[in-house]
Amino acid sequence: MANYGSNSVAFFIINGYDVTGVSTTLSDVTTASLEETTGLGDAWQEQTSTGVRSAELSAEGFYNDGTSSIDAALSGSQQTSKVVSYAYAGGALGTEMTSHAGVFAGTYSRGATRNELTKANGTYTVSGTKDEGVVLLPLASVTATGTGSAQNNDASTASGGAGTLQVTTVTGTSPTADVKIQDSADNITYADLITFTQATGRTAERKTVSGTVNQYLKATYTIGGTAPNFTAVVGFARG
Repeated sequence: MANYGSNSVAFFIINGYDVTGVSTTLSDVTTASLEETTGLGDAWQEQTSTGVRSAELSAEGFYNDGTSSIDAALSGSQQTSKVVSYAYAGGALGTEMTSHAGVFAGTYSRGATRNELTKANGTYTVSGTKDEGVVLLPLASVTATGTGSAQNNDASTASGGAGTLQVTTVTGTSPTADVKIQDSADNITYADLITFTQATGRTAERKTVSGTVNQYLKATYTIGGTAPNFTAVVGFARG
C-alpha cells in the first residue's frame, strides 16, 4: 500500500474547469446516516443505520479571476448542479478517480489579508452519488481519433456503473469529440457501454449504465474539425 502527497493530486476539475493549480487543500467526507434506536430498558445508547449516505467536499486555494479558473467555476453559480472529479493518487490509467454529480457550491468565499495573496474557498454539498472508480483516459491533450489502453478489472461485475467525462480546454475550428466507454469479456471484442454527448467546448457529463459490465474497459474518442485539440479525462466507477 502506497502513501501519497499533495504532488500526487493529478487533477481537481469542477464542471470542466481545472482548478488544480490554484487549489491548496482538498478533502471529501462521506457520512452514513444513523438513527438512535435506544429503547426503554436499554442500558446503552443504540444506533441503527438508515441505509442513507451523504458526501461533502471542501477546498481552499488562491483566488484567480481567469476565464478558466476557480472564480469562473464557482462565482454566482452556487445553486447550479455541477460534476466534480479529482484524483488523489496520480492520474495514470487504472488509478483511483472520484467523481460526484449533483454538486452544489453551498458556500464560496473570497478573502484578502494584508501581505498575503487573496484566497478563495468553497464547500460543496453533494446531492447524489459519490463514484469511486478508475481513470480510463488520463488527463491529456487529444488531437486525433484514437483508443485508450484497456483497464483490467480481473472480473466482470453485475451492478452497472457510472462513467464521467471532463473536457477542460478546446481549441481549433469547429472541433468535435465523440467519446465512448466500451467493455469486453476477452479484451478482443469490444462493444459500446456508454456514449457521451458530443463535446464541442468545455463540458462535464456523468452517465450511468445498468446490468453487467465486462472485465475489460477502455475509452475511445473520435475527433473532428480543423486543428482540433481537446484536453479531457474519462473515468468509470462500477456499481
